[in-house]
Amino acid sequence: MSGEIDRTTRKPWEQALEELVVVGRDMHLELSDLTFIDVRGTWLLAEAAYSLPTGKKVVLHHPPYCLRSVLALIGSFPSPIEVET
Repeated sequence: MSGEIDRTTRKPWEQALEELVVVGRDMHLELSDLTFIDVRGTWLLAEAAYSLPTGKKVVLHHPPYCLRSVLALIGSFPSPIEVET
């Protein structure tokens, strides 16, 4: 992902996450070029992570600070989301 995820780009983000959930494997998302993600975009990511089969996870590679901050606020533990900085 690159650029911004906000109300103008949310639908493609949601569709991409839904497609990854259908595959049913661990998701690895490279986010070093993501400059912004709004709270709803983050919430969609969390929903996708919790929709994965048991034992599967989402690994965020180089997420922006804004994403890490919101995940810390809405996340619960144990979480199927791992952050690699």
